[in-house]
Amino acid sequence: MVDRNAWTPPLTPTRADRARSPGALGGSRLFDMPPLAELRRAILSFIDAPGPIAVEVGFDFGEVIIDQAIRLPETRWLGLEIRAAQVIALSERAPPNCLPARLDARTLFGAGVLDGRISRVDILFPTPALKGRHLLWTPAFVTDLARSLTPSGVLTVATDVPALAQLIEQLLTGWPEAPPPPRAEALSRRERVCRRDDITCWWTSRFAPSHDPQSDPSTT
Repeated sequence: MVDRNAWTPPLTPTRADRARSPGALGGSRLFDMPPLAELRRAILSFIDAPGPIAVEVGFDFGEVIIDQAIRLPETRWLGLEIRAAQVIALSERAPPNCLPARLDARTLFGAGVLDGRISRVDILFPTPALKGRHLLWTPAFVTDLARSLTPSGVLTVATDVPALAQLIEQLLTGWPEAPPPPRAEALSRRERVCRRDDITCWWTSRFAPSHDPQSDPSTT
């Protein structure tokens, strides 16, 4: 059990290049190799279809992404989760506009296949990492996020871990604040705990640094 109030970020290895980003299930160096060929084809087919694409990183039991996919059917929802049981369970009840994928977010964003194509990324209540090689929030990952978003794409992050909120705030320096996209009516397991126990949660929605809010009609 992680003490969320006492957690501090572990040291993480420096990524030498984009093609070698770390990650569970082999990291990005396996994304082009046979073990992930079928998954790669499914993801590429999914994101090549017309319409906006949203990604939820770490969907856990899938309550939020299922709710969003049903309420926003014009958006295709790609869910990333490394636990096989959660991916299998969500696959059995996901609507056609929702694709659950067993893949580390660092692998997919680092592979470059999402560059400039994602209109929304939600990272809601991620489990704080205890080892550096498991830490999602690094400068390299934030660079990959920025490159993956469309010019008006929005990143939304939520956490109840004070030190993680501080780390993310530092990493998102230069990311302009964005209007929060519609939230799901369903709550994730962690958000339900936070509401039950009256735990303070930190939320932020941001545009990538290259975004000019003055040129976006949605902000006027």
